[in-house]
Amino acid sequence: WRIPSRHPATLEERPCGTPPGLPAMAGDFQLSAYFHPSMKLPFPFDAKEAPFKVSASMTVMTLMEKVEGFVEAAGAQKGTQVQMQIQVLWNIKNAAKALNPSVTLGDHFQAGDTFGVYGDVISSPHQAPKIPEDQKLPVIILTGFLGAGKTTLLNYILQEQKEMKIAVIENEFGEISID
Repeated sequence: WRIPSRHPATLEERPCGTPPGLPAMAGDFQLSAYFHPSMKLPFPFDAKEAPFKVSASMTVMTLMEKVEGFVEAAGAQKGTQVQMQIQVLWNIKNAAKALNPSVTLGDHFQAGDTFGVYGDVISSPHQAPKIPEDQKLPVIILTGFLGAGKTTLLNYILQEQKEMKIAVIENEFGEISID
């Protein structure tokens, strides 16, 4: 949506919500990242080599997610599994003001600006490869009160089930074995 501006000096079209005196941001632009010095990235990072392409309508939260994904992917590419959680993002021009995650980038940034990031970067444990569903072993744990019918149900399953091999592991907690 575009509305004509009634700014005294000009009559120009600007995106809705853009105050007079600020340039109208349209399309994509690039921002550079600055990681707070207390954050220990597991790899060297040069902000000039990795600008972030964003749009004015993108929210701060979307940029936070984009940066988190970038750090995690860069770590994986270098053989270090990491997870990142950003707590605060700000425009370096106004370092005293943290940005609300729901506001749009066009309200606070111009092309070429630098945003600051503070958060946690932690090592992610190595994840075991996923096992396909057809190779998983189904397990059923049968519990219940005394007299609830556990043994009756188990006997029924053992007698009626013909399609699978079934193993039973029984753990008796009482002093006297009932089953």
